[in-house]
Amino acid sequence: MRFIARQIKRLVLGVLLLVGGLAAAVVATDFGLRLRYHTIKQTGVPQGPPPGFESPGERTLSGVMEGLEQVPFEPSYLGIIPAALNNNLLLALNAMRATSARMYQYPADFENTVIESFDGTPITVAVGIHGDRPRPAIVMSHGFMGSKNDHYIIDSAITAYGWGFNVLGIDLRNFGRSQALTHTPTSAGWKEGEDLLAAAKYLGEMPEVTSVGIMGFSMGAGSTMRAAYMAKEYPYLTGGAIAWNGYSDAGRMIEYIGTRPPLNNPFYPVYLGFRLMHFMRRRDMLGYVTDPEQRKHLEGGFHDADFCSYVEEIAAPHYGVTAEEYYRNASPREYLADVEVPLLVVHAADDPICPASEMDELQEVVSENPNVNIWMLPTGNHCLFRYMYRNWYETVMRDYFTYWATWD
Repeated sequence: MRFIARQIKRLVLGVLLLVGGLAAAVVATDFGLRLRYHTIKQTGVPQGPPPGFESPGERTLSGVMEGLEQVPFEPSYLGIIPAALNNNLLLALNAMRATSARMYQYPADFENTVIESFDGTPITVAVGIHGDRPRPAIVMSHGFMGSKNDHYIIDSAITAYGWGFNVLGIDLRNFGRSQALTHTPTSAGWKEGEDLLAAAKYLGEMPEVTSVGIMGFSMGAGSTMRAAYMAKEYPYLTGGAIAWNGYSDAGRMIEYIGTRPPLNNPFYPVYLGFRLMHFMRRRDMLGYVTDPEQRKHLEGGFHDADFCSYVEEIAAPHYGVTAEEYYRNASPREYLADVEVPLLVVHAADDPICPASEMDELQEVVSENPNVNIWMLPTGNHCLFRYMYRNWYETVMRDYFTYWATWD
């Protein structure tokens, strides 16, 4: 009995230490975000582009890449630790409407509001606008199961705000606080591209905004690529776009993250995490889905939480398309060759979620399109460039959007 008591005591102590560590990480991270914004407010922001910036006579993607490729890239794998502490708990909270987008908050000067996407879907956004003069703006988009309140999104938004950009963080449909306003399902980047362009339109109509760029991560990268393509029809993307760690074939990616890998596969913990979050989201959906057939699908157990069946039985029917049409509309390989605005697609060769082979396919698709550049880095994991080498990440983001911005 004493042995069992000791083991229980150790288990309880371990749980308390884990919870305490996570709580301490959250408090420290939140304090860091607030401190950085306070510093920005105290020191002020630039009145124009960074010192030394010279507006190019003719702006080309190859022209800006010449400079970006010279930025030193010296990543550290130790950055994975703060990334895990700052974002993994958020993903679990984001799976449910009641707790989504609650942990980290934007500065009080940012306005939380609701805009409408092109199909009428309500979308929640957080907007930081400089009121002193017209400035360029950037829309920032989270990934699958994320929200605008994820640490890396708020951190990037505050950073860009400090450079003098106006910024907008967005909760894509069915994620973040947007999921509390609508039952519209995710579309793997297809309709989310319209959400991003609706946000760009919202910013572009403000007198304080000169041009609008878009930046997205993971599924947000797929959404950004879709927005870049749709900018031909909706010309609101006027300041360049960056897609971090995206994909080529949406159907292949959904099947990949939903297929159980071997236990010794590095992707296995990620697979379990995705399935758990999808299971939690399905249980949450039972609170508002009334269709008997859909409820039957959602009432399955943990092992029934399959992404592909969700698309076939819930998402695709909602949009009035087949699963094949759904995947085709969400797959950048189908349209990236026709993109007419500057688009930089950044990827890591060791990405465990969106394999590097996805970019091999896209490289062939855009081989004759000077408006799209596929930039493969040797490491960076999945959307961890900001954590593994912050200086490189911020320099690329700042220089790229500065290059395409209108600074009048």
